[in-house]
Amino acid sequence: MTTFTLMEDRLQEAFGTPPFHQFVSPNGVVWTEFHRRGAAYLLRFPGFADFDVSADGTQVLCHPSPGTDHGTAEHLYINQVLPLALSRQGRLAFHASAVTVPGGTVAFMGKTGMGKSTLAAGFARGGARFLTDDGLLLVASDDGYLVLPNHPSIRLWDDSHEALIEDDAALAPPVSFSTKARVLAGDGLPYCDEPQRLLAAFILDVPAQPDIDIRRASVAEALLGWIKNSFVLDVEDPTMLTQHFQNAAEVGGAVPTYHLDYPRRFERLPDVQAAILRHLAEQPREEARDGR
Repeated sequence: MTTFTLMEDRLQEAFGTPPFHQFVSPNGVVWTEFHRRGAAYLLRFPGFADFDVSADGTQVLCHPSPGTDHGTAEHLYINQVLPLALSRQGRLAFHASAVTVPGGTVAFMGKTGMGKSTLAAGFARGGARFLTDDGLLLVASDDGYLVLPNHPSIRLWDDSHEALIEDDAALAPPVSFSTKARVLAGDGLPYCDEPQRLLAAFILDVPAQPDIDIRRASVAEALLGWIKNSFVLDVEDPTMLTQHFQNAAEVGGAVPTYHLDYPRRFERLPDVQAAILRHLAEQPREEARDGR
């Protein structure tokens, strides 16, 4: 568990040392700075907020910058800071969305812009339910891994919002750092609030293809996919990295992992959903034939 406390606004004072790690947005702007405070951490979102994270990741204090509304600060915590804090607790957290399918759920992994949220919304529109938009939380079970439900909302760019969401859908208040709409779960965007068994994961690493193509990832590709899409708070802690590598290897070995290429056209989303469901239905026969 992680407790979150919203503190008073404060200016972001300069550090005497550079950050030990950074997240940089696709346009080259520093999005997150990772600093140490003794055994604890400070995560800075320049111009927006500072988050003090305890050494064990169980406590987070947020100091919004002057002018940052509390909704924006809470959004940063839910989508950015919390998965990192959970990783410090040894929890399995990944950049992926998840939706229900017959018998469980599937996950879509990929960096920003690969279509994770759009696929989740498209599946929900097609009769499925979503469990998470981007922060995939897993727990080991006697039958593989379970996906834990996350925040009941999906963030969508304007074109996806216009194409997939009904006009009367409920929206969360806008945040100051993004033009994405945060669509709340409802009748038109069904949400699953119970853990579901993870049946398969699909890596989205090609921006667009003319046809739908699903192929099994090799052992190395699956491991790399899970590692690349991991939330890790301290990338310089050898103990943490070793444990995380082992965890990712176990997940990649237990969860069938595939590459998914597909045309980025909204009218083709039902075809993508049908292809994935058909592929999942065929896997038991394929595995039996291959001796797996």
